[in-house]
Amino acid sequence: MASSARCSTQPVPVHWVLIFRDRLGQRGVVLDSIYYSVGRSKDNHIRLYDPCVSRKHASLIRIPGSGPTAQGSLQYSYMVFDGSPGSRPSTNGLFVNGKRVLSHRLQLLDKIRFGPNVTAIVETTDRLSPETLAKLLQPLDAASSTSPSTFDFNKDTEPNPENLAQPEEEDFTVA
Repeated sequence: MASSARCSTQPVPVHWVLIFRDRLGQRGVVLDSIYYSVGRSKDNHIRLYDPCVSRKHASLIRIPGSGPTAQGSLQYSYMVFDGSPGSRPSTNGLFVNGKRVLSHRLQLLDKIRFGPNVTAIVETTDRLSPETLAKLLQPLDAASSTSPSTFDFNKDTEPNPENLAQPEEEDFTVA
């Protein structure tokens, strides 16, 4: 009996990926929803682990329009906003490519900084190897004993940035 398995010629869907680096390390988030809240609070869609990140630091909203990828273009992009809808901006700011912004339409390889310590880079799934993507998508354990911070990320108070060590200056690379 012949095998019924066939080679698929269907293109693999391409998605935007944000690759974050915070106190727990480096990880990726594939963006496929319409809206994301980003911040220190556990109630966010994307939680960042750093005391200088606001509870509701930023918002991402999907918008129509293409963006370049290695295999053509996507049919949508994302806008990033400082703070959450209807509220004030974050305490320590949102920066894209070194400039403080209130909003920005994300583009491939944009470098985002959430306050002084947390960085992210904009990528697409088709530009990352399957191995790299799988490694980036592994969940991090916030309660791990290897966590470099003893800060209580669930507290509703803003931290004092003067009590924190300054981040090391380094280029952002995808491991």
